[in-house]
Amino acid sequence: MKRFIIPVLGCALLASCTEKTPEYTILSGKVSNYDYEEIILIGDGFEKEIPLNADKSFNDTLMLAHNGGYTLARTDIYLQKGKNLNIELDFENPEQSKISGDLIAENNYLLSKFKLSEDVLGEDVYELYKLEEQDFVAKVNELSTKQKELLDKTTFSVEGFKVLEKKNIAYEADFLLSRYQEYHAFFTKQIDFKVSESFPKLNTTDFDNAEDFRFSRIYRDLVKELFEKNNNDAYQQQFGNKHDEEKYVDIALDNFKKIKSDNVRNAIAKRHLEFHISPGSTVTEKVYSELMANVSDSKMKEKFTEKYNKVKALQKGNPSPTFNFENHKGGKTALADLKGKFVYIDVWATWCGPCIEEIPHLKEIEKKYHGKNIEFVSISVDNKKNHEKWRNFVTEKELVGIQLFADNAWETDFVKDYAITGIPQFILLDTEGNIISADAPRPSDPELIELLTENGI
Repeated sequence: MKRFIIPVLGCALLASCTEKTPEYTILSGKVSNYDYEEIILIGDGFEKEIPLNADKSFNDTLMLAHNGGYTLARTDIYLQKGKNLNIELDFENPEQSKISGDLIAENNYLLSKFKLSEDVLGEDVYELYKLEEQDFVAKVNELSTKQKELLDKTTFSVEGFKVLEKKNIAYEADFLLSRYQEYHAFFTKQIDFKVSESFPKLNTTDFDNAEDFRFSRIYRDLVKELFEKNNNDAYQQQFGNKHDEEKYVDIALDNFKKIKSDNVRNAIAKRHLEFHISPGSTVTEKVYSELMANVSDSKMKEKFTEKYNKVKALQKGNPSPTFNFENHKGGKTALADLKGKFVYIDVWATWCGPCIEEIPHLKEIEKKYHGKNIEFVSISVDNKKNHEKWRNFVTEKELVGIQLFADNAWETDFVKDYAITGIPQFILLDTEGNIISADAPRPSDPELIELLTENGI
């Protein structure tokens, strides 16, 4: 038997010698005029918070799954496995930003392209989309022309970069055009506005391109936005304007399952379908089942399962997750302090427009139920650095009820336990602290009064 041992060991040694060494990427740099304690790097199927040092410098070793386009705090960059990049970003003076290390030509081009976009389109989205149709189209055409000129005169080190970037320029034009009708109607308050017959049609026909999805942030945005638009258009054609979640999700799932590229399908699942795994959804079971069957990313599936299990724990009658937060009036208030009363909770933030729109309606509800056996609790998920802003906002807007400040913004246990991914969110609890509705109607919704009446309030 011994004569067989030596060849086996030899093969094992040979295999270990020929294994490919992992290709790590070192991303380092420094940021100026930036208020946060971390900087976020986002790519296709990738997201990472990189902590900043006291001097706003950073250094992180990344294990990238693929080469492609990434966004570093709203700045487009290009990364490759095994290639290192150092970038100094000045968010007030982008022209002062500097690139060193590998991939200098590619990333200097992207910085120049960003500056070019600001010069042509301006920094104010409001003013851009208020333009009349002819002027808006002229701006888009001007941008594309100047971007192509910049591309043509730049020499790159990465093979194929120029070809992909040429497509990316076309995607950006389509992205801007695809938003015009909706945004112009909103910003000019012309609800029924429609573009003319001569308005340019989109040139993009392939919305299932795995390579372009990895390379281009703008292509990812375009695909995600048009996926939603196509679902909405199909729903309205079949069922009109009255929303029915189950019918809408059937359409969305059907389109979702037609996507062939794993990375595109995974991104659509996270952006558009995970939302329906929620306490107030009637299709949680169906969506979860389809995501588990059609998503290839194991980590993403783990997160879906974690959220699904949290949602299952938020059914009516189950004990509510608890809190114990700073009270605007002093001290702390815990959920246990409110036992014996119904509790209506508003999870909000001072930067959230829809949250602020609900405030007058919430005041009306509070006035209507003043003296009854119910407490109105508002929990702010503002970042700690905005603590004083929250205190001033509550005072200046004369907010009533119990005003609390969450201890860790979005990472607060109470927020995570309620699987909250968007605000405002409203919650109604009974007198024992058990859940009546983990996704209660908003104050502006007449159904809230019905729900309160049903529960004898």
